[in-house]
Amino acid sequence: MTTETQYEGVFGAEAGSDPYESYERMRREAPVSRLGDTFWAVAKYEDVDMILRDWETFSSIVGAKAISGEEPATGMIFNDPPIHTRLRGLIRRAFTPRVVESQRPGIQAYCEELVEKMLAKEDPDLVASLAYPLPVMVIANMLGVADGDMATFKRWSDVIIQNIGPALLNGDDSGVAGTRVEFDAYFSKRLEKLRNEPDESLLSALVHIETDEGKLTQDELLMFCVLLLVAGNETTTGLIINSMRAFSEFPDALQQVKEDLDLIPAAVEEALRYYAPFQATIRRATKDLELRGQKIAKDDRILVLLASANRDEDVFENPKEFRLDRGSNKHLAFGFGIHSCVGAPLARLEGGIALNMLLPKIRSVAILDDNAGEMLLPGGPSSLRVHFELE
Repeated sequence: MTTETQYEGVFGAEAGSDPYESYERMRREAPVSRLGDTFWAVAKYEDVDMILRDWETFSSIVGAKAISGEEPATGMIFNDPPIHTRLRGLIRRAFTPRVVESQRPGIQAYCEELVEKMLAKEDPDLVASLAYPLPVMVIANMLGVADGDMATFKRWSDVIIQNIGPALLNGDDSGVAGTRVEFDAYFSKRLEKLRNEPDESLLSALVHIETDEGKLTQDELLMFCVLLLVAGNETTTGLIINSMRAFSEFPDALQQVKEDLDLIPAAVEEALRYYAPFQATIRRATKDLELRGQKIAKDDRILVLLASANRDEDVFENPKEFRLDRGSNKHLAFGFGIHSCVGAPLARLEGGIALNMLLPKIRSVAILDDNAGEMLLPGGPSSLRVHFELE
C-alpha cells in the first residue's frame, strides 16, 4: 500500500465510504493504529491534543524530501520554530481582531448578493454559489487581487489541495507542477508590480515589511500567496458546506437556530466539531517513543485524526448528536498549539454571516448528491447540489 493510498483510505475516499464509523472503531479497539511500515493514525482526543501541543516531539516537518535531507523544509505549515515562529508572526498581522472585524461590511454585502442569487436557482450548487466564492473573494480583496479570475483561483486551489498527499508524503509533486507554474507566474508579476507601486493590500505589506532577517524572499512571498488563497479559503468553504449538511440531517437544530439567531455562534462551533473541515493533520516523531503500548520509531509519520477526536465519547456527551447546548465546545477543528489555524477568527466570522443571511430565508435544506467520501476529503466536494425549501 502506498502512502498516498493510506492517506486517502483513512479519509474514507475508498468506495465513497464515510470514515466516522471507522474512527469510532479505532477509538474503541485500536486508538493508535499502524498504517504500513512507517505511518500511524491516532484517534483519541487526549492523544491528539497532546501531539498538537508538543511540537518538539511531534514535528510538522513531515515532507518526504525534507525528512530525507533532499530539500530543506520550507513554508509555515510544514515547519517548526524558529522558521515557523517568524513566518506565523508575520501572517498573524493579517488576522488581528481589528483587521478581521474590518472585513465584516464587505462580507455582509457580498454574502447577501450571493445568497440572493443562489436562492433564485432551483437546486443550486452550494459550492459554486456560496461556499467557495465568499471566502475566496474575501481573501482576494485582502491580498489585492480581487480583479483576478475567481474560476482560475478555484482551479488552482482544487489541484493544490487534492495533491497534498502525494506531494507531501511521497515527494511526488507531478500532479501540481503545472498549476504551480501558472500560480507562481501570476503572483510573481503581482509582486514585481507591488515592489515598484505599493498599495494598501496585505500582499503589498508583505512585500515591503522588514524583518530581523531582512525582507521576505520571493519563495516566502509565494508561499504566503498559496497559504492565503488556498488554505485561507478552504476552511470557510468546508464550514459552510458542513453546516448545511448538518442541518439537513438535524432539521430540529435548524428550526432552533431560525427561532433564535443568537444561537448561530453555537451552531458554527458545533458544525466545526461534528464535521471538521479538515479530517486530519500530520506530524513526525522526532525520537523513538511509545504511545498506548505502540512503539513509534523516530521519523515515523502520524496522521492526527482531528475529526475522530471531535467525536470522542470520553470528551463529548452524545458525540453523534448535533447539539446547540454544549456550552464549552472544545473541538480541535482548527488544531491546537503553535499550528492552530491563524485564520480561524475570519472563518468563524464568514460562517456566521453566511448563516445569518441564509437561515431566515429557508425552511429546510436537503443534500441531493451527497458522497460521503468526497465530502470529507481535504477541500471537500468540488460541487454539491442542494434543495432549499424557501420561506
